[in-house]
Amino acid sequence: MVYKDIIKKIHDAPTDYDFSTLTDSIIEEESMLNGVPQDYISFLKEVGYGSVSNSYFMFYGGLIEADEIYDADDNPELKNVLLFGDNFAGDAIGFHITNNWEIIEIWHEDVSIVPREEKSFTELVQNIFSKEL
Repeated sequence: MVYKDIIKKIHDAPTDYDFSTLTDSIIEEESMLNGVPQDYISFLKEVGYGSVSNSYFMFYGGLIEADEIYDADDNPELKNVLLFGDNFAGDAIGFHITNNWEIIEIWHEDVSIVPREEKSFTELVQNIFSKEL
């Protein structure tokens, strides 16, 4: 298991987290996307989706096209972004699918796409659960 430490954190402090499991069909649908990082799929299988520490971060129950949340007219590059979560304040994090599935953040103030420092989804998850976002 890739995320056994994360699962232990959730188990040890259940009031700090609100996670649910996903159906196999949803996980299979996500894993069929060409190039989707395997550590993201492992997270969906092992951890699921939900919120971290009373509105610190929300992991979605699957990838969402950025233009479903933000206006692509303000930034046409959003059409190349799939989101997996947000900080409850309008800033979302996801993958830039035409740039080797790079992890990016979208700032709600100007809808700019900003690369994250994390080199993997697993590294990002560890930072989120350590509250170092």
